[in-house]
Amino acid sequence: MDDASLQIMTARLAPLVEGCFITKIHQMTPYHLLLRLRGGGRAGELRLMISIAARQTSLHPTFYRYLNPPRPLRFLSYLRHHFQGARITRLEKLPGDRIVILRGRRRDEEEKQLVIELTGKSANAVLCSGPEMVIGARMLDLPGAGRLLPQNPWQPPPAGPPADLKPLVLITATGHPQPETLAVEPLFTLYDDWFHPRYQQAYGDAGIKDLLKRLKQQRKRLSRRNKKLAAEYEEKKAHLDDARLGDLFKTRLHEISRGDRSIRVIDYWSEDLNEIEIPLDPALSPQENLAKFYKNAKKAKRGLKMIAERRAETEKEIEYLEEIIFQLEALQEKLAAGNSRESGNQENDPEEEAQELLELAAGLCGRSRQAAATKKNGRKKPGKAGPETGKTAPPKTRGTERINGVAGGIIYLGRNALGNENIYRHL
Repeated sequence: MDDASLQIMTARLAPLVEGCFITKIHQMTPYHLLLRLRGGGRAGELRLMISIAARQTSLHPTFYRYLNPPRPLRFLSYLRHHFQGARITRLEKLPGDRIVILRGRRRDEEEKQLVIELTGKSANAVLCSGPEMVIGARMLDLPGAGRLLPQNPWQPPPAGPPADLKPLVLITATGHPQPETLAVEPLFTLYDDWFHPRYQQAYGDAGIKDLLKRLKQQRKRLSRRNKKLAAEYEEKKAHLDDARLGDLFKTRLHEISRGDRSIRVIDYWSEDLNEIEIPLDPALSPQENLAKFYKNAKKAKRGLKMIAERRAETEKEIEYLEEIIFQLEALQEKLAAGNSRESGNQENDPEEEAQELLELAAGLCGRSRQAAATKKNGRKKPGKAGPETGKTAPPKTRGTERINGVAGGIIYLGRNALGNENIYRHL
């Protein structure tokens, strides 16, 4: 965003945001913040988009819905701890530079400032506190950002080229030769409609792509495990007949001596009483060979049951992964179509359902990594609730509806993918 466009946008935004409270802060990508504002004498919620992406710096209100990563980024956690809940006292732009300062204060605390540097490749955002604006944290760790080290007074970046006199970005976005003459709502709406598809194209499904890649890798690992289990099943199945061979071998036990490699016996279970050859281990005695036959048959019977259970479980996991992958790909297509404009309060919020789907997919990936680490280390990492404390974590009921049955039982209904997962895994 050029200097003239930023000047117009800041002048229009200042009366709207000053006096508002920051009710929630989101960070969709390492380059994008979203502040949800309420109060200040205005009805409803105002969503303030802050973009420090090098090719798409921006500061504007947005009416679109954006997906957040399953886990908050470090800078977001810091902002929520120190800045969320603050009342905005002032929004100002530094003259002649693309730097905006958002000042806010929480009750009985000193003023904090979110300094937004929309300066192209060196764009950044830093949280400062106190009258001297001592830096607390920065959004990006860019090379050459020594001036933004913590516990130092904030210093502006080096001066750039002369600012453009015309608001070129707003002219392009609105299609109006003099965007400063537009009313507030048309200006914000036209710019937001121009900005959103560019955001979606560059960043909209970045997190989904990463999750899809990891889930498909997990599905591939499960498929390999299933093939391995199928091979083990056939191997165990071949030893099921060892008990019968042991019974036949027992009838000729007195004729065998250590070192024999095989013996021919009559198969009394066959209709034609055919002779069959039974292979032996020459290193074992006749009694040890006989015990080995019965032992292999017993292990095969027990092993087949265990392998069948593992195969059924693996196939169920593969089927479940494919369902989540399908839903993520559908969400990806929906985002590509750009159908995410806010449509008021709904009982089933599409944004909330999409967010829960991302959390569910991330949880599946995390569980896969934890299982791999457990297999590698041979033990589980102790958590907050486990064998050491003697307590178990309470069942998760998010995304589920609890219904009292007519006959007195309890019914749990999954309202979305996360609810189905919680019922399947926890309840």
